[in-house]
Amino acid sequence: ATASPFFFSSCQTVACPANSHGSNILLGCSCTAGYSGAVSAVTSSPFYTSTCSAVACPANSAGATVPLGCSCNAGYSGVVAAITTSPFYSSTCSVVTCPGNSRGASIVAGCSCNAGYSGAVSAVTSSPFYTSTCSNVACPANSAGANVPLGCSCNAGYSGVVAAITTSPFYSSTCSVVTCPGNSRGASIVAGCSCNAGYSGAVSAVTSSP
Repeated sequence: ATASPFFFSSCQTVACPANSHGSNILLGCSCTAGYSGAVSAVTSSPFYTSTCSAVACPANSAGATVPLGCSCNAGYSGVVAAITTSPFYSSTCSVVTCPGNSRGASIVAGCSCNAGYSGAVSAVTSSPFYTSTCSNVACPANSAGANVPLGCSCNAGYSGVVAAITTSPFYSSTCSVVTCPGNSRGASIVAGCSCNAGYSGAVSAVTSSP
């Protein structure tokens, strides 16, 4: 004799497929963070359809896919994270400004060392997202001072100016020796001048214009 309930059933809920999460297909599955698409129940094996696919890394970042990880491009700072709502990622990748002693729109657009500095600025992918070798240039020959950006003055016995520029050698200098003044003789102030015959006194080099 047969006994109630007069049937045998092995019907059971199907678990959410790979790259999705949820209780089961019947109660609903959603694509995992970083994946776009949908999961639906069907009546034939495997009893679901899934279009969950990994999202590509967003603009200004690089990597295989969002779920596998994306990093901001060189010259950009920030992070890319997988989320479950469209566009299935969040990104804070933003351009880094030019560092100290340099000028330009941004690291990505290009930075150049300021006038009076030599070196270069390059974009990299690790903090601070740039390398900079911009360094101040020493005062040129026949001048004195801390460095070109802070200011150089022609040495005693020389006239002219030293100015910072943005092309090598990153300064311009018009410091030139001053000739011996009237009533004196000699090669130059720097080499030494003597009063002419019949004149008494001395000629000395100074750093300010007479």
